[in-house]
Amino acid sequence: MSLTDTVKIELKYGQTGEFQCEIPSERLICYHQSPAPLADVTQKMQQALNSPLELPPLNLAIVPGDKITILVDPQVPAAGEIINAVWAYLSGCGISAGDLTILQCATDPESDIPKLRDSVTGELQQQAGWISHDPESQEDLGYLGTSAGGERIYLSRHLLEADFVLPIEKVGYDPLIGYAGGGSSLYPGFSSQEAIIKSRGQSHRELTPSDSRPLRQLIDEVGWMLGVQYSVQVIPAGGYQAADIVFGSLEAAFRKAKERLDQLWRVEPEYKAEMILVAVEGGPAGHHWNQLGGVLETARNLVTQDGRVVLLTQIDAEFGEGMQLLASCHEPLDAIKPLRDRQPLDLVAATQLALAGDWALVCLLSQADSEEVEELFIIPLEDEAEIKRLLQTDETVSVIASAQHTYGQLKQD
Repeated sequence: MSLTDTVKIELKYGQTGEFQCEIPSERLICYHQSPAPLADVTQKMQQALNSPLELPPLNLAIVPGDKITILVDPQVPAAGEIINAVWAYLSGCGISAGDLTILQCATDPESDIPKLRDSVTGELQQQAGWISHDPESQEDLGYLGTSAGGERIYLSRHLLEADFVLPIEKVGYDPLIGYAGGGSSLYPGFSSQEAIIKSRGQSHRELTPSDSRPLRQLIDEVGWMLGVQYSVQVIPAGGYQAADIVFGSLEAAFRKAKERLDQLWRVEPEYKAEMILVAVEGGPAGHHWNQLGGVLETARNLVTQDGRVVLLTQIDAEFGEGMQLLASCHEPLDAIKPLRDRQPLDLVAATQLALAGDWALVCLLSQADSEEVEELFIIPLEDEAEIKRLLQTDETVSVIASAQHTYGQLKQD
């Protein structure tokens, strides 16, 4: 009698979690693993900076004395190494550290974003300007112009008054704009609180990432109005690491980065699974409930109705307003209209969780209080042993590592 072939599964989750198991190959529909991280971020940046896509060398676009603003997306992996490489290039062009401004969004107090300043060279720590944008401060904003749709656009003065702006952005899937990156860190994040609130909305399940969306079009227009030429687009690996980096014109670098993202993170099995096991890792922007939005969207697309979604996390964070609203409802879908009416910060994640809870049985390993988890229509799991017991069935299974970066749909003919 021959033994059934098995596939060894290895998943990292949260900040420190590691899960291992074996699943019979005949039951495994899909096992999507994280891409390998770059072996040397500095070397990759040096190569990219010397050969920008569709633009002349960067040293032809800047001169000593230029005021340069580096805009940093808080979700960018390996941001400190990337900034150090950019600074090495700029200093070689005669740029002074005192003429450099590092611009970040005001951080969420619930997140565990590392202090970027501590990860760069001492020269930048001491001499560069370090600015945290406050969207509620009118003094920090200036008028850029009026969009084609008649919307008045305001941005941080540190962007408007710079001689040269360089965005460093994570490229990823986004339920509102399709693909994040390509200038999406500029607007609305570095605009007014009014613009940020206006941009909130529920995800467009009927659209794929490449489909046109009004907010994405406005972001593209803002980048053009500001005159952004060069950009650094970063494709994530698992955790805090980068899988690839693209540098060049905003449009060309974003186009190439989207292609790489789809190659590395798009999950397209041929069939839906009866159970989907997904791991969610912490990263530069922390480890929290908002991460589960896109994860559950992917899971919902790839699991059968009334199937089982098993989430591996170490989340231990308080609920946002949207999650609290969902927890107060009798059924998951009861939350959809109140969420749309109130437009909380965690609108997208709460909506996606409600839709997933209506579609499938969601089970969660976390460090959150079990009774509170149950209020979200989720079955709390106490330990990895429970997950292994769930896997001891004859159900078909799909497995996704670092699922916070993925977009999933069935393979199209």
